[in-house]
Formats: sequence, structure tokens, C-alpha cells
Amino acid sequence: METGVNKLLEGTGEAIKTVPELYDDGLKPAVQESGKTLSLLPKTINAALVPLRKWIAEREYSLAETEKLLEIKLRNIDYNKIVTPEAYVAVPALQAISYSMDSEELRNMYANLLAKAMNVDEKDKVHPAFVELIKQMAPREALILDGIFKSSLTPLIDLSIRTDKGNDNHIYNISWITCFSYDDIAVALDNLERMGLIEIPFGESYADDRVYNSIRNTSVYKEQREKLENMNIGKIKETKKHIKKTALANSFYEICLKEK
Repeated sequence: METGVNKLLEGTGEAIKTVPELYDDGLKPAVQESGKTLSLLPKTINAALVPLRKWIAEREYSLAETEKLLEIKLRNIDYNKIVTPEAYVAVPALQAISYSMDSEELRNMYANLLAKAMNVDEKDKVHPAFVELIKQMAPREALILDGIFKSSLTPLIDLSIRTDKGNDNHIYNISWITCFSYDDIAVALDNLERMGLIEIPFGESYADDRVYNSIRNTSVYKEQREKLENMNIGKIKETKKHIKKTALANSFYEICLKEK
């Protein structure tokens, strides 16, 4: 099949062939220079397409690897229940997974999504928005969301101190999670909230104060509290909060994160 690039090059070649009939000897040097320039076009296009060829090869590799993952995830499903996934789910998922083969977390979420989309008992639960949600996640955010779902309690603490001028210095959303830095976790929580996967309701907290000891005992809490104490400008205030999982998050977790 001829591509647009091939047609363009063929058209250019035909134009070059007709040029000798249209110019006199006085114009030959200029046109010959133009011909040399045009002869560089195929090489230039070829060089420009090299990265794309690499991407296409990697995409084919990614598809083969994805098929292997799907074999594992669908091995306990009755063959009669395995169906062709909806294109509006599968096509963007297959395109996206080709960029994610170096991330086990992202690759696994896409594979889970595709496996559920191919299971007649699960396919109607697969929302097309799930592909976009995975695209907007860093691998660590997938791990943090998984940790939120695996925790029966999800407390958060804000620390603040007020200066003599009435200005507050705040440290937000210190959590019980310790596998990443405070900054990484804070950004992840903001992103998960932005995507509508979690809520951090204002004014809501657990009644039992002991729940928050899981945060107070972390090195992050102690370091952040010490930072405010060293300012020596007032009394430190704790604001207790918690993470609430949304309906969208529950569905997303069941389809993309939960291993069955």
C-alpha cells in the first residue's frame, strides 16, 4: 500500500523528470542545485522516521508481552467467557501500554483492565475513563492508592503554627505511609484527589485519637513537627483528617489494581 510519503516522493520525482524540458541552458546550474537539494529529501525523511520505526518495533514487542500477561490473568477463566474487548477501551489501552512496559505498576494496571474487558462477566464494569486515569498516574501513585485500599484506617494530620503577625505556617497531609518521601506522598494525594479517586473532607476525623498514633510515630511527622518547633513562634496545632475513597475509586481498584 502506498503511503502519503511515498506518493509525495513519487510526485517529486515526476516533477524532476519534466524539468529538463522546461528550462534552457542558462538555468541549468540553478536547477541542478535544486535537484541536489531534492535528492536529500528521502534521506532526511528516513532519518526523521528512525525514532518512529523504533517506537513501532517496541509497540510490537509490547503487544507480545501484553498477550503473555493476559494469558496469566485469564488462565482461570472459561474460554467461552473470553470475548473481544470494546475498541473504545482496548485500543487506547494497547496504545498506552506501549509507553509503560518499563513500569511494572502501570503495565499491570493496563493488563488488568484489558483482562477484565475481555471477560464477559466483567466487561460492563470497565469504564473507558480508567485508561485516562492510569495515564495520569505515576507508578508510585498506583502503589499509594493500593496502600490506601489495603488499609482499614486512613488518617491524615495537618500541622500548623501561627506567627505573631497572624500568619499560619502549614504542613499538610502527613500520613501513615512511609515507603515514599513526604513530598512524593503529598503530591500523590493531591493528584488522586484531583482525579476524583479520593476525598479529604474538611472537618471530618476519626473519633478515637489513638488512630492518629500511626502517624505520630513516623519519622516524617517527628521531623515536620520539629521543623515548626524550631521556629519558636507559637503553639503547634494538629488538625486531624482522613482519606475517603470515592465510588469511582472503588470501581477503578476492582478493575485495575486488585489482584484476584
